[in-house]
Amino acid sequence: MDLLTDVLPSPFTRGRQHQLKFQLILSEAAQLFNWQGSRATTLADVAGSLNLTKTCLYYYVNNKQDLVYQCYVSSCKMWLDHAQQASQAPGSGLDKITSMIAVHLEQYAASLQNEAPHFAMMTEVSSLDEAHREDIFRRWSEIFELCRLMVIQGIDEGAIDEVNPAVVTLAIFSIIQWFPVWLNRKHVINIKAVVTSVLDIAINGLSSQSLELKPTTLPNITSETVDSFDREEQNKGKREAFYRVGSIYFNQKGYKGTSLDEIAGSLDVTKGAFYYHIKNKEELLYQCFERTLSIERRLLEEANKSAVSGLKKVGHALHYLVNIQLSDQGPLIRYRSLPSLDEPHRKLVLKASKRNSDQLGAYIRQGFDDGTLRDIDAEIAQHILSGAIEASPDLVDWVEVAGGEQLSNDYLNIFINGLSGK
Repeated sequence: MDLLTDVLPSPFTRGRQHQLKFQLILSEAAQLFNWQGSRATTLADVAGSLNLTKTCLYYYVNNKQDLVYQCYVSSCKMWLDHAQQASQAPGSGLDKITSMIAVHLEQYAASLQNEAPHFAMMTEVSSLDEAHREDIFRRWSEIFELCRLMVIQGIDEGAIDEVNPAVVTLAIFSIIQWFPVWLNRKHVINIKAVVTSVLDIAINGLSSQSLELKPTTLPNITSETVDSFDREEQNKGKREAFYRVGSIYFNQKGYKGTSLDEIAGSLDVTKGAFYYHIKNKEELLYQCFERTLSIERRLLEEANKSAVSGLKKVGHALHYLVNIQLSDQGPLIRYRSLPSLDEPHRKLVLKASKRNSDQLGAYIRQGFDDGTLRDIDAEIAQHILSGAIEASPDLVDWVEVAGGEQLSNDYLNIFINGLSGK
């Protein structure tokens, strides 16, 4: 008996060829879904990019929803594989966590160079049918628990600050999940330096000294009008309500799963009244982003007014942007819905989002000048903080803690003081 052929399956067998082709399809589909969303991606797009016919594609998947689901299964398997490898490696819990972060970063860098497959960002799980949704949630829960156990090990060893392990896990996930959004070919050229910077910020945080986070009052930045006889002001208030409730639905159900009729019903208005203000679902999604960008800008301005040092401005901005997600002034639309916009609207949102991010970056650079922030890579710090804000709504789904202020304090402490807590 040939032991080698027992261990290594032949690439010439039909089953092996089928599996390799299927993985190639999933990689190409994931790349398209990540960039333009599943809504704008057709099976013909996927088939064409691989020089296949749609008929050939149906040999591997039943329909587009099945393809989306299979891409998410593939992503979960990759996450689980990385988590299992890290958990079984020698070293402290913190060593294992940082190893897992680095492996993910290197994975995304390799995919940009076409040296590794692409994996889908799981932004539209809510659009799947119930059975597939539950399966992805079960898989993700297994990954979450494995990472949480590594965090607990690190806390027990004194290497990770004693914070709710579920909160720490979500902070770690926010860093990893945001890699595909900002990592580009410029970073890939010097990937070792990028990995070093990311891990430094994750472990040691932004602050040059240990900072005790304190409750920060959320400024009221809404412009709702009460008992106004001005028709335009009334209509403005109604549109604000549509955008806020629309954000809730898009965040929870994704673009495909959101029904304008359902939104109208939740606000107790007729379909006619709703369509008087909102042209269509695409327009509603874009206006939800416009509202979010406006709120972000105003909160960043408030942070500038309410603090003196760069660190305090960064801290206030983070508190405002996270706490508004948990308040009756929120939520903000999550940027994972961005691929569902058409390209012209997407470009407008990205341009405005960069302006807001640059404002946060200005506070970081001020912190360098006044010595309140460590000497870190400002651009990478901006990306990590953007990912933290984007992922913050997940806190209420995974952490059983009473009091949003304490929850946000624990969460933000990880980014200000690092996993080690200094």
